[in-house]
Amino acid sequence: MAVYAANFAKACGLNTESVAIIEEAALLHDIGKIGIPEHILNKPGRLEPDEYQIMQQYVENSIGIIRHLPSLDYVIPAVIGHHERWDGKGYPRHIGGEDIPLSARILCIADSFDAMISCRSYKKAYSEEKALAIILEESGRQFDPKLGPLFVQMVQEGIIRSVQNENS
Repeated sequence: MAVYAANFAKACGLNTESVAIIEEAALLHDIGKIGIPEHILNKPGRLEPDEYQIMQQYVENSIGIIRHLPSLDYVIPAVIGHHERWDGKGYPRHIGGEDIPLSARILCIADSFDAMISCRSYKKAYSEEKALAIILEESGRQFDPKLGPLFVQMVQEGIIRSVQNENS
């Protein structure tokens, strides 16, 4: 996922320092999951509402851990915002649109793509085509309406290569 995020950031024209920040944020964004009970993380089916609330806490857990790493606190805006949605229905702050830092919007798309094309305890991996179709469909709702189509184009043109493509 960090490779997707860094390549996407680079292709978006961000400078080397911003790309590095996004890559580091991608590497750390899930660190707070260590505080989530294993039975929730690995549940084979859909989470119950109370389990979903517990799961959402991992973003705040991640920030709590990163705050203790002062040399890495610059990744916090990307990490805290990567589950926000363009339409404001995300978490944890329920912000939307351009109020979401660009780094978080990039991380959101890369993380979502990676999650969709990966096999998880609760779902089978989607094909790359299905994942890209979902990103297009959700652009303007979950994803930034400009970045979503740009990501899809970059994957289709081979600028961003998915693990599925490399294993084919």
